[in-house]
Amino acid sequence: MTAPATGRHRYGRWLAALAVGLATIQMTGAGPASAAPGDITEFSAGITAGSELRGITAGPDGNVWFAEHVITSRIGRITPGGTVTEFSLGGKGPSGIVVGSDGNIWFTEGDSQRIGRITPGGAITEFVTGVGPASGPTEIAAGPDGNLWFTEQLGDRVGRITPDGTITEFASGVTAGSHPWGITAGPDGNLWFAEYDGNRIGRITPGGTVTEFSTGITAGSLPVGIATGPDGNLWFTERGGDRIGRITPGGTVTEFGTGITPNSQPFEITAGPDGNLWFTDLTGSRIGRITPDGTVTEFATGITPGSSPRGIAVGPDGNIWFTEAIGDRIGRIEVAAPHATLSPASHDFGGRAVDSLSGAQQFTIANAGTAPLTVGDASIGGANAGDFATTADHCSGATVAPGDSCTIGVRFTPGAVGARAATLSVPDNTAASPHIAALTGTGTAPPPASSSSSSTPHPSGQGSSGGSTVPHLDSAGLASTGANVGWPAGIGAAALVLGAALAFAGRKHGRRSA
Repeated sequence: MTAPATGRHRYGRWLAALAVGLATIQMTGAGPASAAPGDITEFSAGITAGSELRGITAGPDGNVWFAEHVITSRIGRITPGGTVTEFSLGGKGPSGIVVGSDGNIWFTEGDSQRIGRITPGGAITEFVTGVGPASGPTEIAAGPDGNLWFTEQLGDRVGRITPDGTITEFASGVTAGSHPWGITAGPDGNLWFAEYDGNRIGRITPGGTVTEFSTGITAGSLPVGIATGPDGNLWFTERGGDRIGRITPGGTVTEFGTGITPNSQPFEITAGPDGNLWFTDLTGSRIGRITPDGTVTEFATGITPGSSPRGIAVGPDGNIWFTEAIGDRIGRIEVAAPHATLSPASHDFGGRAVDSLSGAQQFTIANAGTAPLTVGDASIGGANAGDFATTADHCSGATVAPGDSCTIGVRFTPGAVGARAATLSVPDNTAASPHIAALTGTGTAPPPASSSSSSTPHPSGQGSSGGSTVPHLDSAGLASTGANVGWPAGIGAAALVLGAALAFAGRKHGRRSA
């Protein structure tokens, strides 16, 4: 028979339970484990058979959008969890796809000579006026001028479309029969494009002036995809030569072939969140990665043989997503890269008397990626930046491990009556840097000064308990026993509760012993 617990034993068990509870809170604060870098997952449910998937892009809604080239011609949307929705088009042959400066998704329709636009909600508008007959719009990119730029493979032209649908075509300077294909915004404020049958890389200014570069590109290499790299150069695929090319903004070309499987036909390319370039092997059923110094690694495990990976893009989850032209599948490859989130995205401090200090609002930077997150110096900017200040900043200069987080406090001291606004900006080593949170508050007139005073004022930091120091919470959410002592609110509250429990247990134990 088990003996009943004494008061002391019950107290010990209470402390043990408290310790377990605190440990549980600490454990549940950690994020879920991520898949290993290089792991590939394929999704096919919900994709119409025979669609021949082509271009792919990260949408503004946190999903991935892709083009279905044949059958009835559709634009598809897939959530990070793999749920697919398809939207049917009036035109035919969607191929390239990208997000525009207006927050919509834009795509080319090569078989019906149109440029299409679809909102995140699925509303479709197609534009045909201004596109030349039999021009074959192919790939599309968001330009530095706020417009969309596209290549016309059959027309040997580069096109520009404004967000309201006005189209202009440029042919001067583009070699006849060169068949422009991939296009991207360059680091120099221009657009760069690959000429498939011209063995050239082209550059076009926002005003329409074209320059072509061919020196250093192997004959018969068939440049296809192109992307701006993290090193400030342009990187392109050579389908006919099983190589990846690099061209500086000044036109110097370097080719890399080591590590690429023969006859794999590198096709599309994108800059990854890990500082490398990622590309598809059209006939090799592989995803390739090339570092800025030219080291290639290929990934095949998890990709269905003969599936023809084609389009490739960085998803909103920080991983690489790609289409499979044969097999009607979307693939995802886990990337060893940080993925940062800042929460909350905004905070309103409400009304506060002018020149009075608010409590601290905590902001959290979390790393949901698979590589360390390096955080820069957080700053306050905006119209009323001087009314807000960081405090207890545990993020600036910190390295945040995968699954971990750091916090920054922000306090509000209105400098004038009325609405006040600023932003918290936190830079880091991700492509989405910096992360921004909106700060708002309202300055109110200070209350009138009181004419009465206490006849028996208490010393600072002391209450009315015979001069003993009594902890209290100040407006910043800190427990304090005097001008020079401050504890975080959680620790102060825990100390009060624990002290009360100890005193209560002691009194009970004393009464039993008497």
